[in-house]
Amino acid sequence: MDKKGFTLIEVLSAITIMTVIATMVCINISKVFDNNDKEEENNNKIIEASACIYIELKKNEELKKECYTNGCDINTTTLIKEGLLDKENVNNSKIIHIEMYNNEKKCTIKE
Repeated sequence: MDKKGFTLIEVLSAITIMTVIATMVCINISKVFDNNDKEEENNNKIIEASACIYIELKKNEELKKECYTNGCDINTTTLIKEGLLDKENVNNSKIIHIEMYNNEKKCTIKE
């Protein structure tokens, strides 16, 4: 009697092994996406802080006055030119909106 094919145990073992491998791959892929989100969030914080520092270092009183009254916008390209930001931290040009109230600054990236 010739036996052709696999036994039930062999098929179940193969399915179990493939399931374990697929689970490990999915977990690692989700970690990569989580790390990318955290990196983008950290870069945004650096950009916002750089914009706030730019306003303080700038001797342009008109710009400061505009930030106090209406809020002002600064481009990341300006921050790079001024040396406050590395190109590595910016993957595309962003605009930061700055509002100032009683010496408190609120810097947020426009989406």
